[in-house]
Amino acid sequence: MSDLLRRAQLALFEHTPDGVLVLDAQHRILEANGAARRLLGERDEALRGRPLVELLPEWTPPEPLSTEEPALEGELVWRGMAGSAPQATRVLRVRCLPLPEGLVVLLRDLTAQAEVEATLRQQKEYYESLVLNSPVAIVTINLRFNVVSWNPAAERLFGYTAKEAMGRSILRLVASDEGPIRKEADNTAGEALKRGRVQTVTKRLRKDGSTVNVELLALPVTVEGEHVGFIAIYHDLTELHEMYEQELAHRRIIERERERADQLLLNILPKPVADRLKQGQRIIVENFPDVTVLFADLVEFTRFAAEHSAPDVLQVLNMVFSSFDQLTDELGVEKVKTIGDAYMAVGGLSLPREDHAEAMAALALAMRDEVLKLGEQLQIPLHLRIGMHSGPVSAGVISGKKFAYDLWGDTVNTASRMESHGVVDGIHLTEAVHAKLEGRFRFKDQGLVHVKGKGPMRTYLLLGKE
Repeated sequence: MSDLLRRAQLALFEHTPDGVLVLDAQHRILEANGAARRLLGERDEALRGRPLVELLPEWTPPEPLSTEEPALEGELVWRGMAGSAPQATRVLRVRCLPLPEGLVVLLRDLTAQAEVEATLRQQKEYYESLVLNSPVAIVTINLRFNVVSWNPAAERLFGYTAKEAMGRSILRLVASDEGPIRKEADNTAGEALKRGRVQTVTKRLRKDGSTVNVELLALPVTVEGEHVGFIAIYHDLTELHEMYEQELAHRRIIERERERADQLLLNILPKPVADRLKQGQRIIVENFPDVTVLFADLVEFTRFAAEHSAPDVLQVLNMVFSSFDQLTDELGVEKVKTIGDAYMAVGGLSLPREDHAEAMAALALAMRDEVLKLGEQLQIPLHLRIGMHSGPVSAGVISGKKFAYDLWGDTVNTASRMESHGVVDGIHLTEAVHAKLEGRFRFKDQGLVHVKGKGPMRTYLLLGKE
Protein backbone atom coordinates (compact mmCIF):
# COMPACT_ATOMS: atom_id res chain seq x y z
CA MET A 1 0.00 0.00 0.00
CA SER A 2 1.39 3.37 -0.89
CA ASP A 3 2.07 5.92 1.80
CA LEU A 4 -0.49 8.31 0.21
CA LEU A 5 -3.23 5.72 0.28
CA ARG A 6 -2.43 4.84 3.90
CA ARG A 7 -2.64 8.52 4.95
CA ALA A 8 -5.92 8.86 3.04
CA GLN A 9 -7.40 5.91 4.89
CA LEU A 10 -6.30 7.33 8.24
CA ALA A 11 -7.80 10.72 7.37
CA LEU A 12 -11.06 9.11 6.28
CA PHE A 13 -11.15 7.06 9.49
CA GLU A 14 -10.55 10.08 11.71
CA HIS A 15 -12.78 12.63 10.00
CA THR A 16 -15.79 10.65 8.80
CA PRO A 17 -18.97 12.09 10.43
CA ASP A 18 -20.04 8.64 11.64
CA GLY A 19 -18.46 7.11 14.71
CA VAL A 20 -16.09 4.24 13.86
CA LEU A 21 -14.95 1.67 16.41
CA VAL A 22 -12.53 -1.17 15.71
CA LEU A 23 -13.20 -4.13 18.03
CA ASP A 24 -11.25 -7.29 18.66
CA ALA A 25 -12.80 -10.75 18.76
CA GLN A 26 -13.95 -10.13 22.36
CA HIS A 27 -15.59 -6.89 21.27
CA ARG A 28 -13.06 -4.72 23.08
CA ILE A 29 -12.29 -1.35 21.57
CA LEU A 30 -8.96 -1.15 19.76
CA GLU A 31 -9.44 2.15 17.94
CA ALA A 32 -12.07 4.94 17.99
CA ASN A 33 -12.23 7.84 15.60
CA GLY A 34 -13.03 11.45 16.56
CA ALA A 35 -16.77 11.14 15.89
CA ALA A 36 -17.00 8.04 18.11
CA ARG A 37 -15.08 9.74 20.93
CA ARG A 38 -17.39 12.78 20.78
CA LEU A 39 -20.49 10.60 20.60
CA LEU A 40 -19.43 8.37 23.55
CA GLY A 41 -18.03 11.27 25.51
CA GLU A 42 -14.68 9.65 26.22
CA ARG A 43 -11.04 10.30 25.30
CA ASP A 44 -9.13 7.82 23.17
CA GLU A 45 -7.09 6.34 26.05
CA ALA A 46 -10.26 5.88 28.12
CA LEU A 47 -11.86 3.87 25.34
CA ARG A 48 -9.08 1.50 24.37
CA GLY A 49 -9.49 -1.99 25.80
CA ARG A 50 -13.03 -1.43 27.10
CA PRO A 51 -15.80 -3.80 26.05
CA LEU A 52 -18.32 -1.96 23.94
CA VAL A 53 -21.22 -3.33 26.00
CA GLU A 54 -19.95 -1.28 28.95
CA LEU A 55 -20.50 1.87 26.94
CA LEU A 56 -23.57 0.69 25.04
CA PRO A 57 -25.46 -1.63 27.41
CA GLU A 58 -28.38 -1.62 24.98
CA TRP A 59 -26.16 -3.13 22.23
CA THR A 60 -26.30 -6.86 21.70
CA PRO A 61 -23.12 -8.28 20.18
CA PRO A 62 -23.85 -10.18 16.97
CA GLU A 63 -23.17 -13.82 16.41
CA PRO A 64 -19.76 -14.47 14.85
CA LEU A 65 -19.75 -13.26 11.27
CA SER A 66 -17.69 -14.26 8.31
CA THR A 67 -16.18 -11.64 6.09
CA GLU A 68 -18.45 -12.76 3.24
CA GLU A 69 -21.64 -12.06 5.20
CA PRO A 70 -23.39 -8.70 4.76
CA ALA A 71 -23.11 -6.08 7.46
CA LEU A 72 -25.61 -6.26 10.31
CA GLU A 73 -27.56 -3.07 10.98
CA GLY A 74 -29.95 -2.00 13.72
CA GLU A 75 -31.12 0.95 15.81
CA LEU A 76 -31.03 1.37 19.56
CA VAL A 77 -31.97 3.99 22.10
CA TRP A 78 -28.90 4.83 24.18
CA ARG A 79 -28.93 6.54 27.54
CA GLY A 80 -25.21 7.05 27.81
CA MET A 81 -22.79 8.93 29.99
CA ALA A 82 -20.36 11.68 29.05
CA GLY A 83 -17.63 10.98 31.56
CA SER A 84 -19.49 10.97 34.86
CA ALA A 85 -22.36 13.15 33.61
CA PRO A 86 -25.43 11.54 32.01
CA GLN A 87 -26.14 12.47 28.39
CA ALA A 88 -29.47 13.05 26.82
CA THR A 89 -31.13 10.01 25.35
CA ARG A 90 -29.89 9.36 21.84
CA VAL A 91 -31.04 7.20 18.98
CA LEU A 92 -28.12 5.37 17.33
CA ARG A 93 -27.91 3.33 14.18
CA VAL A 94 -25.33 0.58 14.74
CA ARG A 95 -23.77 -1.22 11.78
CA CYS A 96 -21.37 -4.14 12.23
CA LEU A 97 -18.80 -5.03 9.57
CA PRO A 98 -16.95 -8.35 10.09
CA LEU A 99 -13.15 -8.48 10.09
CA PRO A 100 -11.00 -11.62 10.17
CA GLU A 101 -10.10 -10.97 13.82
CA GLY A 102 -12.90 -8.70 15.04
CA LEU A 103 -15.51 -6.10 14.00
CA VAL A 104 -15.80 -2.60 12.69
CA VAL A 105 -18.79 -0.88 14.31
CA LEU A 106 -20.24 2.21 12.66
CA LEU A 107 -22.31 4.53 14.87
CA ARG A 108 -24.64 7.11 13.31
CA ASP A 109 -26.48 9.54 15.57
CA LEU A 110 -30.14 9.59 14.43
CA THR A 111 -31.42 11.64 17.36
CA ALA A 112 -32.15 14.83 15.34
CA GLN A 113 -33.75 12.83 12.55
CA ALA A 114 -35.85 10.88 15.06
CA GLU A 115 -36.96 14.11 16.69
CA VAL A 116 -37.98 15.53 13.29
CA GLU A 117 -39.84 12.34 12.44
CA ALA A 118 -41.60 12.38 15.82
CA THR A 119 -42.57 16.01 15.30
CA LEU A 120 -43.89 15.21 11.83
CA ARG A 121 -45.89 12.28 13.20
CA GLN A 122 -47.30 14.51 15.92
CA GLN A 123 -48.20 17.21 13.41
CA LYS A 124 -49.79 14.61 11.14
CA GLU A 125 -51.85 13.24 14.02
CA TYR A 126 -52.79 16.77 15.07
CA TYR A 127 -53.83 17.68 11.53
CA GLU A 128 -55.83 14.48 11.12
CA SER A 129 -57.56 15.09 14.45
CA LEU A 130 -58.23 18.70 13.49
CA VAL A 131 -59.74 17.71 10.14
CA LEU A 132 -61.69 14.83 11.66
CA ASN A 133 -63.24 16.96 14.40
CA SER A 134 -63.51 20.24 12.50
CA PRO A 135 -67.00 21.79 12.48
CA VAL A 136 -66.38 23.02 8.93
CA ALA A 137 -66.17 20.86 5.82
CA ILE A 138 -62.57 20.20 4.76
CA VAL A 139 -62.00 18.45 1.46
CA THR A 140 -58.65 17.64 -0.16
CA ILE A 141 -58.70 17.53 -3.97
CA ASN A 142 -56.09 16.98 -6.65
CA LEU A 143 -55.47 19.22 -9.65
CA ARG A 144 -58.20 17.36 -11.57
CA PHE A 145 -60.56 18.35 -8.74
CA ASN A 146 -61.10 14.73 -7.70
CA VAL A 147 -61.70 14.16 -3.98
CA VAL A 148 -58.71 12.79 -2.06
CA SER A 149 -60.10 13.22 1.49
CA TRP A 150 -63.55 14.04 2.85
CA ASN A 151 -64.05 14.83 6.53
CA PRO A 152 -67.22 14.14 8.62
CA ALA A 153 -68.27 17.81 8.47
CA ALA A 154 -68.28 17.59 4.66
CA GLU A 155 -70.53 14.54 4.97
CA ARG A 156 -72.92 16.50 7.21
CA LEU A 157 -72.87 19.54 4.95
CA PHE A 158 -73.28 17.89 1.55
CA GLY A 159 -74.88 14.56 2.45
CA TYR A 160 -72.28 12.29 0.80
CA THR A 161 -70.32 9.74 2.81
CA ALA A 162 -66.55 9.65 2.42
CA LYS A 163 -66.91 6.37 0.50
CA GLU A 164 -69.36 8.02 -1.93
CA ALA A 165 -67.18 11.10 -2.38
CA MET A 166 -63.67 9.65 -2.67
CA GLY A 167 -62.24 9.84 -6.19
CA ARG A 168 -65.22 11.72 -7.63
CA SER A 169 -65.15 15.22 -9.08
CA ILE A 170 -65.95 17.82 -6.43
CA LEU A 171 -67.60 19.91 -9.15
CA ARG A 172 -70.09 17.17 -10.02
CA LEU A 173 -70.69 16.38 -6.37
CA VAL A 174 -71.60 19.86 -5.15
CA ALA A 175 -72.36 21.85 -8.32
CA SER A 176 -74.32 19.39 -10.55
CA ASP A 177 -73.65 19.09 -14.28
CA GLU A 178 -75.12 22.39 -15.49
CA GLY A 179 -76.86 25.58 -14.43
CA PRO A 180 -75.67 28.81 -12.81
CA ILE A 181 -74.13 27.07 -9.77
CA ARG A 182 -72.01 24.82 -11.99
CA LYS A 183 -71.00 27.78 -14.15
CA GLU A 184 -69.84 29.70 -11.08
CA ALA A 185 -68.04 26.61 -9.72
CA ASP A 186 -66.16 26.15 -13.02
CA ASN A 187 -65.12 29.80 -12.96
CA THR A 188 -63.96 29.46 -9.34
CA ALA A 189 -61.98 26.30 -10.21
CA GLY A 190 -60.29 28.12 -13.09
CA GLU A 191 -59.44 31.02 -10.81
CA ALA A 192 -57.96 28.62 -8.23
CA LEU A 193 -55.74 26.99 -10.88
CA LYS A 194 -54.64 30.40 -12.10
CA ARG A 195 -53.99 32.08 -8.75
CA GLY A 196 -53.26 29.06 -6.55
CA ARG A 197 -55.92 30.02 -4.03
CA VAL A 198 -59.41 31.50 -3.98
CA GLN A 199 -61.92 32.77 -1.41
CA THR A 200 -65.56 33.46 -2.22
CA VAL A 201 -69.10 33.38 -0.85
CA THR A 202 -71.29 31.28 -3.09
CA LYS A 203 -73.92 28.54 -3.34
CA ARG A 204 -73.44 24.77 -3.62
CA LEU A 205 -75.76 21.79 -3.87
CA ARG A 206 -76.38 18.99 -1.38
CA LYS A 207 -76.93 15.37 -2.31
CA ASP A 208 -80.72 15.88 -1.99
CA GLY A 209 -80.59 18.77 -4.47
CA SER A 210 -81.14 21.54 -1.92
CA THR A 211 -79.01 24.68 -2.05
CA VAL A 212 -76.58 25.66 0.69
CA ASN A 213 -74.87 29.03 1.11
CA VAL A 214 -71.15 28.59 1.79
CA GLU A 215 -67.93 30.51 2.14
CA LEU A 216 -65.28 28.64 0.12
CA LEU A 217 -61.58 28.97 0.85
CA ALA A 218 -59.30 26.93 -1.44
CA LEU A 219 -55.64 26.75 -0.39
CA PRO A 220 -52.79 25.15 -2.38
CA VAL A 221 -51.20 21.85 -1.40
CA THR A 222 -47.53 21.48 -2.36
CA VAL A 223 -45.20 18.48 -2.10
CA GLU A 224 -41.47 19.23 -2.40
CA GLY A 225 -42.31 22.56 -3.99
CA GLU A 226 -44.71 21.10 -6.56
CA HIS A 227 -48.38 22.11 -6.57
CA VAL A 228 -50.40 18.88 -6.35
CA GLY A 229 -53.89 20.00 -5.29
CA PHE A 230 -56.01 22.05 -2.91
CA ILE A 231 -57.53 21.99 0.53
CA ALA A 232 -61.09 23.25 0.06
CA ILE A 233 -62.70 24.58 3.25
CA TYR A 234 -66.48 25.08 3.12
CA HIS A 235 -68.07 27.15 5.90
CA ASP A 236 -71.85 26.67 6.07
CA LEU A 237 -73.47 30.12 5.96
CA THR A 238 -77.08 28.87 5.92
CA GLU A 239 -77.87 29.99 9.45
CA LEU A 240 -75.97 33.24 8.99
CA HIS A 241 -77.74 33.84 5.66
CA GLU A 242 -81.12 33.21 7.30
CA MET A 243 -80.23 35.65 10.08
CA TYR A 244 -79.13 38.18 7.47
CA GLU A 245 -82.40 37.76 5.55
CA GLN A 246 -84.36 38.13 8.79
CA GLU A 247 -82.36 41.26 9.61
CA LEU A 248 -83.09 42.69 6.16
CA ALA A 249 -86.80 41.89 6.54
CA HIS A 250 -86.76 43.49 9.99
CA ARG A 251 -85.05 46.59 8.60
CA ARG A 252 -87.60 46.78 5.77
CA ILE A 253 -90.41 46.63 8.33
CA ILE A 254 -88.73 49.34 10.41
CA GLU A 255 -88.22 51.46 7.29
CA ARG A 256 -91.87 51.05 6.27
CA GLU A 257 -93.01 51.97 9.78
CA ARG A 258 -90.65 54.97 9.77
CA GLU A 259 -92.07 56.09 6.43
CA ARG A 260 -95.61 55.68 7.79
CA ALA A 261 -94.71 57.66 10.90
CA ASP A 262 -93.09 60.35 8.75
CA GLN A 263 -96.17 60.50 6.55
CA LEU A 264 -98.46 60.74 9.57
CA LEU A 265 -96.27 63.55 10.90
CA LEU A 266 -96.45 65.33 7.55
CA ASN A 267 -100.23 65.01 7.64
CA ILE A 268 -100.35 67.24 10.70
CA LEU A 269 -97.16 69.30 10.34
CA PRO A 270 -95.41 71.19 7.54
CA LYS A 271 -92.33 69.32 6.31
CA PRO A 272 -89.75 71.88 7.58
CA VAL A 273 -91.37 71.73 11.02
CA ALA A 274 -91.51 67.92 10.96
CA ASP A 275 -87.82 67.77 10.01
CA ARG A 276 -86.89 70.01 12.94
CA LEU A 277 -88.92 67.85 15.33
CA LYS A 278 -87.17 64.69 14.08
CA GLN A 279 -83.83 66.38 14.75
CA GLY A 280 -84.81 66.75 18.42
CA GLN A 281 -86.14 70.29 18.59
CA ARG A 282 -89.18 70.27 20.87
CA ILE A 283 -90.41 73.88 20.94
CA ILE A 284 -90.78 75.60 17.57
CA VAL A 285 -92.24 79.10 17.29
CA GLU A 286 -91.81 81.40 14.28
CA ASN A 287 -93.21 84.72 13.16
CA PHE A 288 -94.32 85.31 9.58
CA PRO A 289 -94.87 88.92 8.49
CA ASP A 290 -97.35 88.28 5.67
CA VAL A 291 -99.44 85.19 4.92
CA THR A 292 -103.01 84.50 3.82
CA VAL A 293 -105.23 82.43 6.13
CA LEU A 294 -108.38 80.60 4.99
CA PHE A 295 -111.21 79.09 6.99
CA ALA A 296 -113.85 76.92 5.27
CA ASP A 297 -116.93 75.57 7.04
CA LEU A 298 -119.53 73.07 5.79
CA VAL A 299 -122.84 74.89 6.16
CA GLU A 300 -125.60 73.11 8.13
CA PHE A 301 -123.44 69.98 8.36
CA THR A 302 -124.42 69.55 12.03
CA ARG A 303 -127.99 68.84 10.89
CA PHE A 304 -126.73 66.34 8.30
CA ALA A 305 -124.67 64.60 10.98
CA ALA A 306 -127.67 64.33 13.28
CA GLU A 307 -129.75 62.68 10.55
CA HIS A 308 -127.13 60.13 9.38
CA SER A 309 -125.02 57.40 10.91
CA ALA A 310 -121.51 58.13 12.14
CA PRO A 311 -119.86 56.00 9.38
CA ASP A 312 -121.80 57.92 6.71
CA VAL A 313 -120.84 61.26 8.23
CA LEU A 314 -117.20 60.22 8.48
CA GLN A 315 -117.19 59.02 4.87
CA VAL A 316 -118.50 62.36 3.58
CA LEU A 317 -116.00 64.35 5.68
CA ASN A 318 -113.19 62.13 4.45
CA MET A 319 -114.18 62.68 0.82
CA VAL A 320 -114.43 66.45 1.29
CA PHE A 321 -111.22 66.94 3.26
CA SER A 322 -109.23 64.52 1.09
CA SER A 323 -110.15 66.58 -1.96
CA PHE A 324 -109.08 69.75 -0.07
CA ASP A 325 -105.73 68.11 0.84
CA GLN A 326 -105.13 67.31 -2.81
CA LEU A 327 -105.90 70.89 -3.82
CA THR A 328 -103.48 72.34 -1.25
CA ASP A 329 -100.73 70.06 -2.59
CA GLU A 330 -101.45 71.04 -6.18
CA LEU A 331 -101.48 74.78 -5.43
CA GLY A 332 -98.43 74.82 -3.14
CA VAL A 333 -100.19 75.96 0.02
CA GLU A 334 -100.62 74.19 3.35
CA LYS A 335 -103.34 72.59 5.36
CA VAL A 336 -103.12 73.64 9.00
CA LYS A 337 -105.84 71.50 10.59
CA THR A 338 -109.45 70.40 10.57
CA ILE A 339 -111.83 71.34 13.39
CA GLY A 340 -114.98 69.26 13.22
CA ASP A 341 -116.47 70.14 9.84
CA ALA A 342 -114.19 73.16 9.35
CA TYR A 343 -110.93 73.27 7.38
CA MET A 344 -108.05 75.71 7.92
CA ALA A 345 -105.29 76.39 5.38
CA VAL A 346 -102.55 78.99 4.91
CA GLY A 347 -100.43 80.27 2.04
CA GLY A 348 -96.92 81.70 2.27
CA LEU A 349 -95.98 80.03 5.55
CA SER A 350 -93.37 77.25 5.43
CA LEU A 351 -93.51 77.44 1.62
CA PRO A 352 -92.74 81.15 1.16
CA ARG A 353 -94.25 82.81 -1.93
CA GLU A 354 -95.13 86.39 -2.77
CA ASP A 355 -98.39 85.40 -4.54
CA HIS A 356 -99.79 83.59 -1.47
CA ALA A 357 -103.05 85.57 -1.60
CA GLU A 358 -103.57 84.63 -5.25
CA ALA A 359 -102.84 80.96 -4.50
CA MET A 360 -105.31 80.97 -1.60
CA ALA A 361 -107.97 82.65 -3.76
CA ALA A 362 -107.51 79.88 -6.33
CA LEU A 363 -107.82 77.32 -3.51
CA ALA A 364 -111.04 78.91 -2.20
CA LEU A 365 -112.67 78.88 -5.65
CA ALA A 366 -111.57 75.25 -6.26
CA MET A 367 -112.82 74.14 -2.82
CA ARG A 368 -116.24 75.68 -3.42
CA ASP A 369 -116.55 74.05 -6.85
CA GLU A 370 -115.39 70.68 -5.49
CA VAL A 371 -117.95 70.67 -2.65
CA LEU A 372 -120.81 71.63 -4.98
CA LYS A 373 -119.82 68.88 -7.43
CA LEU A 374 -119.50 66.32 -4.64
CA GLY A 375 -122.93 67.28 -3.29
CA GLU A 376 -124.46 66.63 -6.69
CA GLN A 377 -122.71 63.25 -6.96
CA LEU A 378 -123.85 62.16 -3.50
CA GLN A 379 -127.24 63.85 -3.84
CA ILE A 380 -126.87 65.60 -0.49
CA PRO A 381 -126.83 69.32 0.34
CA LEU A 382 -123.17 70.29 0.59
CA HIS A 383 -122.23 73.97 0.77
CA LEU A 384 -119.25 75.96 2.01
CA ARG A 385 -118.78 79.28 3.72
CA ILE A 386 -115.21 80.57 3.30
CA GLY A 387 -113.35 83.46 4.94
CA MET A 388 -109.87 84.85 4.16
CA HIS A 389 -107.52 87.47 5.56
CA SER A 390 -103.86 88.41 4.95
CA GLY A 391 -101.36 89.65 7.52
CA PRO A 392 -98.76 88.59 10.09
CA VAL A 393 -99.09 85.41 12.15
CA SER A 394 -97.15 83.36 14.66
CA ALA A 395 -96.91 79.62 14.06
CA GLY A 396 -95.43 76.80 15.99
CA VAL A 397 -95.66 73.43 17.71
CA ILE A 398 -95.14 72.52 21.35
CA SER A 399 -94.65 68.81 21.97
CA GLY A 400 -96.48 67.08 24.77
CA LYS A 401 -98.31 63.81 24.48
CA LYS A 402 -99.43 64.88 21.01
CA PHE A 403 -97.94 67.17 18.40
CA ALA A 404 -100.19 70.09 17.45
CA TYR A 405 -99.21 72.70 14.87
CA ASP A 406 -101.21 75.88 14.93
CA LEU A 407 -101.32 79.55 13.94
CA TRP A 408 -102.32 82.41 16.17
CA GLY A 409 -102.63 86.15 16.02
CA ASP A 410 -105.11 88.77 14.85
CA THR A 411 -104.85 87.58 11.23
CA VAL A 412 -106.16 84.13 12.23
CA ASN A 413 -109.02 85.62 14.26
CA THR A 414 -110.00 87.99 11.44
CA ALA A 415 -110.01 85.16 8.84
CA SER A 416 -112.26 83.15 11.16
CA ARG A 417 -114.61 86.12 11.52
CA MET A 418 -114.76 86.48 7.73
CA GLU A 419 -115.96 82.86 7.51
CA SER A 420 -118.55 83.21 10.28
CA HIS A 421 -119.86 86.53 8.84
CA GLY A 422 -119.90 85.20 5.29
CA VAL A 423 -122.66 83.81 3.09
CA VAL A 424 -123.46 80.30 1.86
CA ASP A 425 -121.24 79.35 -1.12
CA GLY A 426 -119.49 82.69 -0.67
CA ILE A 427 -115.81 83.55 -0.25
CA HIS A 428 -115.63 86.45 2.18
CA LEU A 429 -112.47 88.62 2.04
CA THR A 430 -111.00 91.49 4.00
CA GLU A 431 -109.76 94.64 2.37
CA ALA A 432 -106.16 93.41 2.83
CA VAL A 433 -106.81 90.36 0.62
CA HIS A 434 -108.76 92.45 -1.89
CA ALA A 435 -105.83 94.82 -2.26
CA LYS A 436 -103.49 91.91 -3.12
CA LEU A 437 -105.91 90.40 -5.68
CA GLU A 438 -107.37 93.52 -7.29
CA GLY A 439 -107.05 93.51 -11.07
CA ARG A 440 -106.78 89.70 -11.36
CA PHE A 441 -110.06 88.60 -9.79
CA ARG A 442 -113.66 89.74 -9.75
CA PHE A 443 -115.32 90.88 -6.53
CA LYS A 444 -118.55 92.08 -5.02
CA ASP A 445 -118.15 94.95 -2.58
CA GLN A 446 -120.04 94.19 0.65
CA GLY A 447 -119.50 97.67 2.01
CA LEU A 448 -119.00 98.06 5.75
CA VAL A 449 -119.83 94.95 7.74
CA HIS A 450 -119.95 94.93 11.52
CA VAL A 451 -117.59 92.15 12.56
CA LYS A 452 -117.78 90.78 16.08
CA GLY A 453 -114.74 91.82 18.08
CA LYS A 454 -113.46 93.98 15.21
CA GLY A 455 -116.12 96.57 14.58
CA PRO A 456 -117.08 97.82 11.10
CA MET A 457 -114.87 96.46 8.29
CA ARG A 458 -115.10 96.86 4.55
CA THR A 459 -115.29 93.37 3.03
CA TYR A 460 -115.69 91.71 -0.37
CA LEU A 461 -116.99 88.49 -1.88
CA LEU A 462 -114.65 86.75 -4.28
CA LEU A 463 -116.57 85.85 -7.47
CA GLY A 464 -113.88 84.43 -9.73
CA LYS A 465 -110.90 85.22 -11.90
CA GLU A 466 -110.88 88.11 -14.38
